Amino acid sequence: MSLSPPKPSRLFSNWDQVARRIRESRQVLLFLDFDGTLAPFASRPEQARLSGRARRILRRLARHPRVTLVVISGRRRADLFRHVGIRTIRYFGLYGWERTGRHRLPRPAQNALHRARQQLARRLSPYPGVWVEDKRTSLCVHLRGVPARVRRRVRRQLRALSRPFQRSLRLFENLRDADIVPRLNSGKGAAVRRLLAQPRFRRALPIYFGDDHSDEPAFAALRRGISVRVGPPLPTRARYRVRDPDEVAGALLRLEAALP
Repeated sequence: MSLSPPKPSRLFSNWDQVARRIRESRQVLLFLDFDGTLAPFASRPEQARLSGRARRILRRLARHPRVTLVVISGRRRADLFRHVGIRTIRYFGLYGWERTGRHRLPRPAQNALHRARQQLARRLSPYPGVWVEDKRTSLCVHLRGVPARVRRRVRRQLRALSRPFQRSLRLFENLRDADIVPRLNSGKGAAVRRLLAQPRFRRALPIYFGDDHSDEPAFAALRRGISVRVGPPLPTRARYRVRDPDEVAGALLRLEAALP
C-alpha cells in the first residue's frame, strides 16, 4: 500500500532552524513560482498583479551578492518578465524549459500541438467557462471558476486526448488548469536539478516556494533544501507551508533579514 506524503509544517513555526541554515549558507538559490505564490490568482492570466511590497523585496534580494533568484512558471518567459520586470532575476518559463529567449520547437512537436489544438476546440466546446490559451509552444486549458463536476469531465477528456500524442506531447495537470506541452519539456523538477548540478550552485542552499501539482517534482528535487508549499495544508512533498502570497512576501522579508 502506498502512503500519501505527510502534511507540511508551518514555516513560521520553524523559522529559527530555517534562519540558521540561511545564515550558515554561503549562497542561496531561491526559486519562486508566480501565480498563487508571488501573485494572487486572477480570473484571467493577464490580470495577475505583483504587489508593490513583493516587488520591492524581490528587487532587494536580486541585488544581494549571496542570492540567485529564479522565477519559474508555466507562463512563457517573456510574460513572466512583463509581470515582474526585474532584469537581475532569472526567468524560467514553460515549467523551466524556456530559460532563454531563443526556443524553437521540433517539427513533430509543432505538428502534434496543431492537431491537439484542433481536437481541443471540438472536445471542449460543450463546456462553458473552459477556455484554451495558445502559448505557441504549449496549450493551457483554464478551469478556474468551472464547477468541480465539469472539471472532472474535462480532465478525463484531456487524458484521453493526450494518449495518442504521448510520443510528442505530455500533459501537466494543475489545480486550476492543465497544460499540453512538448514531450521534451520534463517539468520544474528537471529544471531545478539541472541548475543545482552546475558547479557554482553545488554548495548553495536551494529554497523553493510553489503552490501547485507541477511544483511537486521540484519539492522532491530539493532533498537537502527548503521546500515551501503555498496554500492549504494538503499532502505534499514540501517540508513547510505558508498560507498565501502575503505570507510568501513575509517569508522573503525574514529571509532577507537572515542573510549574512
